[in-house]
Amino acid sequence: MAKRTIVFRADGSTTIGMGHFTRTLALAEMLNEHFYCVFATRQPTEYQTSEIGKVCSGQIDLPADDSHFDRFLEYLQGNEIVVLDNYYYTTEYQEAIKSKGCKLVCIDDMHDKHFVADIVINHAEGIDPHIYSKESYTKLLLGFRYALIRKEFRRPVGKYEKQYSCLLIMGSADPFNLSEKFIQILKENNLEKPVAVVSASKPEAPEVLWFSRLNALEISDLMDKSEFGIFPASTVAIEACARQLPFVAGYYIDNQKSLYEGLKKTALALCIGNLATTKEEQLKQAIRDMAREEVRNSIIHAQRTRFDRQTKDRFVDIFKEIWN
Repeated sequence: MAKRTIVFRADGSTTIGMGHFTRTLALAEMLNEHFYCVFATRQPTEYQTSEIGKVCSGQIDLPADDSHFDRFLEYLQGNEIVVLDNYYYTTEYQEAIKSKGCKLVCIDDMHDKHFVADIVINHAEGIDPHIYSKESYTKLLLGFRYALIRKEFRRPVGKYEKQYSCLLIMGSADPFNLSEKFIQILKENNLEKPVAVVSASKPEAPEVLWFSRLNALEISDLMDKSEFGIFPASTVAIEACARQLPFVAGYYIDNQKSLYEGLKKTALALCIGNLATTKEEQLKQAIRDMAREEVRNSIIHAQRTRFDRQTKDRFVDIFKEIWN
């Protein structure tokens, strides 16, 4: 029997970040043994094309201008499952996809529109389903049971020698240059082990260990070898929870707030609010708190209870049932 096609639609760049692209590709990786997976994106970089090629059987390159909306619709035959991940997909655009005959899955973290999709995925913890405006048939998949993270982060957690005091990742965009801000504060705390920083541009701090253009396994290994992390409330935070890495969390854009609130409500991280406006002394205190083993152990315990590592099987079963 021929595999049914899933078309994944997400973009990523240094301007908007890589979160949508990464989490959508993670879902493709979980499903590609059972479905024919195609990835559609605008102006992919060499890195994105390489990553898509590892997971998907096909790629659709879309134009950078607004014609990408119609071009994508023209590609659809009506017998596909379509997965959308971005904020500009209005209710009307969802309806246009559904009118082609496709089944529709939306990945969302803003709950700011009416959904006509068959399924909506929001992998933040603590989301109240009643905040969603949706059709009666729309199924909500909420929380870490549906975490959109890559296989390198879903693998079993072992015991690792800690080589770094802190792992700092502010995302590929980092519009407020928060990496430099945190590096200065970390330096003042006189941590015993080196600080590892993952960023697009090299920090002006020769004493930190800088990493760039890492693959998923390399980032996962850094998490395993770090005592704690500092991350925004984005996919990297969920990946850290899966690796049982205690971390300081905050947000700096609106689409991170719902995940941030979930992390705070479930004590999965040490949460300090808006990273762009948080006072320096609060940041220093958070780092001092993370130096305490009892604080780290409490967070690790909360993380351990939230991940059953059955996410892949769960998604395969759900997508197989979409057409029934």
